[in-house]
Amino acid sequence: MKNWTLQKKWTFSSAISIFLSFLTMCVILYFSLYNWMLISEKKIAQNTLNEVVLFIESKGPFLTIQDISRNRTLLNQIVNQKQSVRIMNKDGIELLRINDASDFPEFTYNMEDFQREVINDQIVFHKIETLNFGTFSGYVEISHDLENFSQLMNYILIAMLIFAVISLLLSALIGYSISSILLKPIKELRNEMQRAKQHKFLKQVSFNYSTNDEIGELLLIYKQLMNEVSETIKRQDEFIYNVSHELRTPIQVVEGHLSLLNRWGKEEQEVLEESLSISLVEIQKMKKLMEEMLKLARRENSKETSLTNILEVICQLQNEYKLVHSNVRIQVEIDSTYVATIEQTALLQILRNLMDNSIKYNEHDPIIIIKGYQDGLYTILTVQDNGIGIPEEQVSKIFDRFYIVDEARTKSKGGSGLGLSIVKMLMLEYGGKIEVESTTGKGTIFRLFFPNISIK
Repeated sequence: MKNWTLQKKWTFSSAISIFLSFLTMCVILYFSLYNWMLISEKKIAQNTLNEVVLFIESKGPFLTIQDISRNRTLLNQIVNQKQSVRIMNKDGIELLRINDASDFPEFTYNMEDFQREVINDQIVFHKIETLNFGTFSGYVEISHDLENFSQLMNYILIAMLIFAVISLLLSALIGYSISSILLKPIKELRNEMQRAKQHKFLKQVSFNYSTNDEIGELLLIYKQLMNEVSETIKRQDEFIYNVSHELRTPIQVVEGHLSLLNRWGKEEQEVLEESLSISLVEIQKMKKLMEEMLKLARRENSKETSLTNILEVICQLQNEYKLVHSNVRIQVEIDSTYVATIEQTALLQILRNLMDNSIKYNEHDPIIIIKGYQDGLYTILTVQDNGIGIPEEQVSKIFDRFYIVDEARTKSKGGSGLGLSIVKMLMLEYGGKIEVESTTGKGTIFRLFFPNISIK
């Protein structure tokens, strides 16, 4: 049974359970009927015995055995066809027998309740009582044939056994049918798992099961899990492809200039300096790309959470940008008590990435406006710029890893396509969310939503 399928176990268990339940009911019913009918047979025999004694005693004190013998016809009407009655003297010697339908056992002085005996393959009830009339003192005994009772009980027993076998077959059939219905979605799940394995978990879950039960919940969880796994694998493959693509260009550039140096760079100082300068720039790009990828990986594994004063972080960034970008104007409108449920370094990275983009992708002197307010559920931080903006059809894609809005322009600015994906990942990691609104040629507004917690 250990190696049986779940359907076989279910069918066997349900069949045995139903069969045992039915068998238990049959046993209880059989013995209840048996006892009830046995008591009825006793009552019939006792009534006959009482009527015989009453008839004899009603004839007066001068009644003799000969008188009783002459009235045997009347007594035969009292005694059932399956019964026999005999009258014995005090020594147990039979004097008169009425209706010789059943045999009697050997006489004993046991005058307890009815006794069941097997006499000449005949099952009988018999009972002895004292009999006194006139000067006579002796015994009267009745023998009640149980053949009809035995036949009826045997018939009932056979019928119950037949019904028990039928119930076993029906319960097995019902159990198999029910298990087939209930296990159908599980079989589909198994087949779906095999298909997913064959397609390396990239195939979307195709079956549907909308019933709101435990199996439905299980399949829903599996469907969600497989969709996430499939999406993760796709992102991983895309990530590897994009990394390879991003690294290929600077490597080819460096390789080309090294080949150039190998041919002519030893004699021509100008070629040497130009090739070294370009190679260093490309190596810096690769270094920056790898650093951003490492930051992204570390953030995905980070679980640290703390309260950070937003204004303090913004002021720190203001001081940094004053030294590096003197033409940038940063306007801040935020309450000094506002905090965000995020690590300080994470908030710094989020704002730095947004502000770097505002500066890089701007055809004018950059103006960055940072505002903060609360709506009850969130502390909301907006970062607005006057940059070149993002085309409407590309707004939904800017948070994808390595996605570049204007590839030619972004390459010239040194962008890798990872900055905004890091921003979104950090916001989601700390329970927040990010929204973007942009108009080409007018600028972009990023809204950062942090779960609202007031300072105590």
